[in-house]
Amino acid sequence: MIALRHPLAFLVAVPLLIWAWRVVYRWGIPSSRPASALARHTSHWLPVLLALALGLAASGPEWRRPLRGVAPVVDFAVVLDGSSSMRILDRPDEDRWHAARRTLAQFVLRRPDDRFALILFSAHPVTLSPLTSDHMRLLRMLARLDIDSRDDGTAIGSALMTAVRRLEDSPARSRVILLITDGVQNRGRVLPLEAAEEARRNGIRIHTVALGSDGESLVPLEGGGFARLRVEVDHATLKQVASLTGGETFSAEDPGGLARSLAAVDQLETTLLPVDPPTEGRPLARWCLLAAALLALPLALDLAFKRGKPRPAWLEGT
Repeated sequence: MIALRHPLAFLVAVPLLIWAWRVVYRWGIPSSRPASALARHTSHWLPVLLALALGLAASGPEWRRPLRGVAPVVDFAVVLDGSSSMRILDRPDEDRWHAARRTLAQFVLRRPDDRFALILFSAHPVTLSPLTSDHMRLLRMLARLDIDSRDDGTAIGSALMTAVRRLEDSPARSRVILLITDGVQNRGRVLPLEAAEEARRNGIRIHTVALGSDGESLVPLEGGGFARLRVEVDHATLKQVASLTGGETFSAEDPGGLARSLAAVDQLETTLLPVDPPTEGRPLARWCLLAAALLALPLALDLAFKRGKPRPAWLEGT
């Protein structure tokens, strides 16, 4: 498919086309008026084709072809809780932090045509990756990611607002925030419902996943042993955030429940809307300029042939 990068520039060629059609070029200076069909046709069409080729070159023609993985069906912003409570062991061999990273990696691998942004939050949100289709880079980042207990807390509203900013300029037809948290907001100036309202105004859905259950749980200590930590999950707020934006809320009390929740999100985010295939353009302006040069060559040779010769009598009245 051929497209014009600067279609308005072609308007510049319109007056030139009109002039080229109305002013008949006189080939050679023969002793009598040229009457052959070739002379009549070329005297009209060659200048017109030359003007057309120059106009097309100015408008930046491109040959567009399909390109995979540049403009995806769905853009995701993954908002991952990195507070110290994510060290809680929901089962003896894996804590919430490792379970979340492992299941997120599986989720990304199941959606090879989509783009992902990654936001980690505790007391403050940090954008670890803007929207990208480089899934291998994202998976390596998830594998190396760790919790920094020096900046502890749970700023859900600020993290959601950051995710909205990452998605608000996205051209994708479906834009989704995936929030994974195990706590209650206790830091940050933005409330979760305020961020949800901003997401709704921008046409962004929020799916929320609440990790763990209320009550005391075991947390491994750095020096060895375990401590008991009481954590509450704000299920009501997470449900309101999802409902306000047309999303869903899920509860995952263990890594198996988290995997089922992300599988459910994977099924929900399958769009049936027709999506224009992504394309890349190959410039064609040089071919238009080459055609113009070839068309101008016989004109230049003819002008050189006429140089210094007197006008014939039959041209005096024209």
